[in-house]
Amino acid sequence: MQDETWKPVTPSSPEPASPAGPEPGLFSRLIAVFTAPGRAMEAVKASPRWLVAGLVIMAVMALFSALTTTIAGPEQVDMMKETKLGRMMTPEQIQVAEEQALNPSVAKRIATTISAAAGGWIAVFVSGLVFLLFGKLAGGTGTFKQVMGVVFWAGLISYGLGMLVKLPLVFAKQSVMEVSTGLGAFAPGDPLSLGRQLLSIFDLFSIWAVAVMVIGFEKIHGFARGKAVVVTVLPWLLMSLVMIGIGRLFL
Repeated sequence: MQDETWKPVTPSSPEPASPAGPEPGLFSRLIAVFTAPGRAMEAVKASPRWLVAGLVIMAVMALFSALTTTIAGPEQVDMMKETKLGRMMTPEQIQVAEEQALNPSVAKRIATTISAAAGGWIAVFVSGLVFLLFGKLAGGTGTFKQVMGVVFWAGLISYGLGMLVKLPLVFAKQSVMEVSTGLGAFAPGDPLSLGRQLLSIFDLFSIWAVAVMVIGFEKIHGFARGKAVVVTVLPWLLMSLVMIGIGRLFL
């Protein structure tokens, strides 16, 4: 009997790895921003979806404004009296402004709500541009969309959760100006005082959002923790001080 020819056995090629599972849904990412920011920012790096986060911010800001219009309106008129513009107004003009604030028309309510929603979005977008600049100057590799993704999703903490937490406090105190979730709460007195405004920078939800942005910039730029802290905290403080300075020009 003829021997069978020996043939080397070649190892079978490994089976291709199974494709990664589907990306977590937007609701899962939203929850992760608060509970697992590292995982949330990994998702942002892969798929920023910053416009979606922006829509959520606009919705919360619109809701807050619509529910507090009759509280915030009179306070704004009282605050305006102490400004340069208010001191130029006649008593009749101030009286009309007070009446409109106490009983705003439907058109006024709608305009105020839209303005609040747009204002919140614009504020986050402009801050995103500043963070983009600082990140690029520091050698970051994150794209425009990734930076905006980090800033807008982290912004859900201060412009989303923070506003919802303040809402019942505003109703309880019947004041928007007097409500603070940071160091400003320990500085009673004139809300327009420089000390109160400086302390208001250190709001619990703002600091939380900054911490999440640090994690985000680590992910998208490839920064070490210390460098990510610098390119996040420095522009945040500068923007906060600039906004206070601009506001005080009108006092």
